[in-house]
Amino acid sequence: MVISEQQVNNEVIIETIVGRFDQNARQEYKWRMDLAINAGYRHVILDVTEVTFIDSAALGWLVLSQRKLNRVQGRMSLIVQDGIVRDILNITEVGDWIPVFRTQQEALKAKWEKS
Repeated sequence: MVISEQQVNNEVIIETIVGRFDQNARQEYKWRMDLAINAGYRHVILDVTEVTFIDSAALGWLVLSQRKLNRVQGRMSLIVQDGIVRDILNITEVGDWIPVFRTQQEALKAKWEKS
C-alpha cells in the first residue's frame, strides 16, 4: 500500500491509497489520519479508487477515523469507483457511516454545499 496526499486548503486534505488496504497498512494509515486531524484538517477525503483489496480491519479503521473526525466537528468522504471495493462498502454498509462519491470534485462540492 502507498498513501499520498494533496492539500486542498487549510481544512481539506485528500489522502490517496494505492494497492492493498489491509491489516499490513494499519500503522501508516493510522499515522496519516492522526497527522491530518492534529494538523487541523476537518474534511479528509480518502481516495480509494486504486485500492485493489480491502479487508475487515481496514473497514473498521474507516469507521473509527470517521468517529475521530466527528469528535472535532470534522468528516471523512470516500472516493470509490465501481468494482470490488465499492461492492464491499455497500455490502458492509460503510457508506451509511461515511459519504461515498465517485470523484474528488463531487466530494469537494458536497463538503462546501453543507457548510
